[in-house]
Amino acid sequence: MHKISNSASNSIESNTLYGRVLELIHKNENYKQSSSKSFLNILVLVEDQVFPLKIKKNIEISEGDFISFSLNSNSLVEDIKTEQIPYKIKVNGDLIRWRKPSKNPSRMGILRLRQKLMQGVREWFDKEKFIETETPFLVRAPSPESQIFPVKTDSGFLITSPEFQMKRLLVGGFERIFQLARCFRHDEIGPQHNPEFTLLEWYRSWETLEVLITDVEQLVMHLIEKVSDKIICNHIPSPPWPRVKVKDLFKKHLGIDLEGNENAEQLMEKAFISGFGELFHNISITSKLTNELAYEQIFYLLWSKIEKKSISSSTPLFVYEWPLILPSLARTCCDDSGFVDRVELYVNGMELANGFGELTNLVEQRHRFEKDLKNRSALGFESIPLDEKFLSSLEQGLPKSSGMALGVDRLIMWLCSLDHIREVMCFSEDEL
Repeated sequence: MHKISNSASNSIESNTLYGRVLELIHKNENYKQSSSKSFLNILVLVEDQVFPLKIKKNIEISEGDFISFSLNSNSLVEDIKTEQIPYKIKVNGDLIRWRKPSKNPSRMGILRLRQKLMQGVREWFDKEKFIETETPFLVRAPSPESQIFPVKTDSGFLITSPEFQMKRLLVGGFERIFQLARCFRHDEIGPQHNPEFTLLEWYRSWETLEVLITDVEQLVMHLIEKVSDKIICNHIPSPPWPRVKVKDLFKKHLGIDLEGNENAEQLMEKAFISGFGELFHNISITSKLTNELAYEQIFYLLWSKIEKKSISSSTPLFVYEWPLILPSLARTCCDDSGFVDRVELYVNGMELANGFGELTNLVEQRHRFEKDLKNRSALGFESIPLDEKFLSSLEQGLPKSSGMALGVDRLIMWLCSLDHIREVMCFSEDEL
């Protein structure tokens, strides 16, 4: 038996190791005769790390075998046991799906880190005197917004966000609440999207949206300090992170004076005057579309130009005060009726968080929901019921509040400098 390397022994938390034989590197011809010079040199995959072992012992080992062994006080290999299992390795199979020995960090390592980060999230909110809530995942009425595609079941809908139920708790007197919720949205899949994802959502009664922006900064810094892992990106700047208004980005990068309450035709005219008419050559703003849907199409085509110039920075950027016509759940800004109290956090071109100064007016909220239903109809989407219990709760009085929703999977992608959401999940949709 030979001594295992210090680096290997230091990374093992137990004296008994369990692994899989990846490769028989060399087998001496006299091995079966148990010559004093014979040895077996193998590579063993223990969790997501590969360790070389040289073993002097008359024991039959084959590639693919499960193997267990212990390290004595001198870090010597002993008590070797094997269990022979047919070895069928697949490039995308479960044997190496999460451990990929050639990749550093492995997906298994990221998932270990994810657990620590989730613990850190709860630790920070506990320190801030928040109550963790667990609202239902199955509801009778989801968000009616036309850009969101809820998952329908025989009994209702899976939540796209826990927002409506958490706001009802605010009405009931809870002032600081947070939730780590599994959320579901159809037709969202790609490097930054998965139909099932984890959303961190929290609310503060009687606080401005700026307080929750600061929450995001402090939470991220707390997680970096708590985890202190080499996997975490070490180029994340210290707060405060820059803030910029949507209309200032339009003026700076496009030369467009955005008013927020102009209609689709007026916004299109501004785009042509500023020299961006080519963006609209391949789209058709038909009479079937509502003004809101047409405005949304035009706005986000222009926004795509801004993203390339400003939103793709590695420095986190809070973009606030969005046009009134876009969000249906944010209150109007006090000093400018053309914009609403909404903020989005961007980093590396990826949206990480979305926050609102919450709309509390029942009449206005119902009016916006009804517009959402008209937009769904114009697009040919199935109608969905409105959450009347949420609207009834607003009638009883939602206190002035602010809320933030942060994508946990994307947060981990950013902190670990990863390009695909699959790497931070146990299973992505295409692996089921």
